[in-house]
Amino acid sequence: MTQKNLRIKNPSVTLYAFHLRTDMATEVVADAALMWEKLTQLSDKMPALRQLPEKLICYKNGKYNPEGEQGQQTDYLELIQPERELRFSSAAPDDLTLSGSVYPLRLHDTYAVDFTLSFQNQEVTVNHLHLLNPQGCLMPNYIQASLGQTLLLYVEPLEDTVADKDFADECVKALLQEEGKNLTGFQNGSGLDHPSLINQGKLFGSPIFEYETVPKLDAPHNELTHILVLLGKFAKTPDLAGKANFDLIHLLNCRHKILFAYHQAHQSNDSARQIYKALDGKSQQWHQLPKAPEERLERLETLLNKTSDDTFEYARHLRNLNDHRTSIQTNTTNYAKWLGHLRDKSLPTDDLTFLDDFHANCQHHQQQIDVFLNYLKPGHHLFEQMTTTILGLVHIGEQKQQNIRAQKFEFLITFIGAAVGAGAISATVIPESPLVDWVSHVFYLLQLPLI
Repeated sequence: MTQKNLRIKNPSVTLYAFHLRTDMATEVVADAALMWEKLTQLSDKMPALRQLPEKLICYKNGKYNPEGEQGQQTDYLELIQPERELRFSSAAPDDLTLSGSVYPLRLHDTYAVDFTLSFQNQEVTVNHLHLLNPQGCLMPNYIQASLGQTLLLYVEPLEDTVADKDFADECVKALLQEEGKNLTGFQNGSGLDHPSLINQGKLFGSPIFEYETVPKLDAPHNELTHILVLLGKFAKTPDLAGKANFDLIHLLNCRHKILFAYHQAHQSNDSARQIYKALDGKSQQWHQLPKAPEERLERLETLLNKTSDDTFEYARHLRNLNDHRTSIQTNTTNYAKWLGHLRDKSLPTDDLTFLDDFHANCQHHQQQIDVFLNYLKPGHHLFEQMTTTILGLVHIGEQKQQNIRAQKFEFLITFIGAAVGAGAISATVIPESPLVDWVSHVFYLLQLPLI
């Protein structure tokens, strides 16, 4: 019997997804309701999900209404009240019954969801696991949770199956494919690989395996695929996991916020470096300024405007890097706290190294942002010096222009005075003198005030 035909019991997959609700700049972000909309759209596969908006306190008459959350503690706010969650069941192929639950939350500035699909008290083959992820609907490219998501796959192996890496690999492949079709960009063999095993351990008495596919830095952060596979070889594992779900949600929230901030820090660093590289090009323009005073002044003013814009953008990226570092520091502290709570509920024989390793990596993330800042901060001083220098040149150029105009004005007054004295011209005698029109025209051309 192949691995994919092995019998398993009580399989379930839980989507833990996290989406930014508010930020310091705009309060409620523009796409705050996106995760709820995506879950509701799954009603074409699970009709009961059409009820989700009417159950959420942040919706009113089918429209997103965040004011519905006001007046309540938001550190852990259940968004379906008083039922706490939406439960449903539906028929599945091969006479199976699919059970589901949606448990939506607000955690401070973040929306979170525990969305679970399962075949409760049913035996299936490994190959049936794709039915828990119909058409890849639980994958990041569909859910689009801005901070990221984790899939927790739980199965109970039967027939004395060895709960090892190879078995976990088969479970992941089955979850991500439907009848051998590649749904999510993962495939076995040549081409794109399925998520790689990055760690393993033991949680609540059962082996656990961690898989991840990290997107490129220039790709959206929420394309990251993170899957945990818990192979239930200990009878009390489900009960222990249920009691620790509160801590696990908080732990994963911190994890995804840390990774989100680190990804954003890389983007801020890349953008700032592009502006920094352009600084050299602007410095070369100084050696190519026109000699003509008016043209030179016009070019300097254009350069000043562009440099001022770049200086502002550069400073904004530096500020963002500091904000991302603060976010990582704060969430690293919180991660350690929730990991401690999870450890308190685990068994003495458990191995939580896979969670400890992530916490250790957080220190590297902070150090890397420090490297970014140390490299970019001198550039900020250069931008300020460049802006000050150009501003000084513009001031000098304008002063010279004013002096030239003053000299022309004095010369013109002297010339006109001599002409008027020589011709004994009197405005009372000749009110419409051609000389007056000519003088006005000259003043206009020289941009001088007519007195």
